[in-house]
Amino acid sequence: MPTDLLDNQIFSGFLLVAAGCTLALQSDVGALGTPLPSENLKGGICGFFYVASNILAVPKLGVGTSLALFVCAQVITACIVDNWGLVGVEVRPYSTWRILASLGAVFCVGVITKF
Repeated sequence: MPTDLLDNQIFSGFLLVAAGCTLALQSDVGALGTPLPSENLKGGICGFFYVASNILAVPKLGVGTSLALFVCAQVITACIVDNWGLVGVEVRPYSTWRILASLGAVFCVGVITKF
């Protein structure tokens, strides 16, 4: 029975997230005695969303397609962050070459999905 439960991808992902949250809370709040900043909670929620979406996407799409989608999304998001100078980074315009590179990444995801 325990091996059946650990073979379940959703339950294993939940255990991973729960262990990470427990360790983060113990190290930040327990050892230092300081309150947990809201930025850490936002990062934890984003991390949970990332892990949960990977857990749900891989069985349906496959590892290659899922990884390609996440990398493509990260490249496009990074270009958007650079364009507006979010989170204190230097502003770099979303130029024609960057747009073409982003479209190339989307094209590559399509090729990986098709073949």
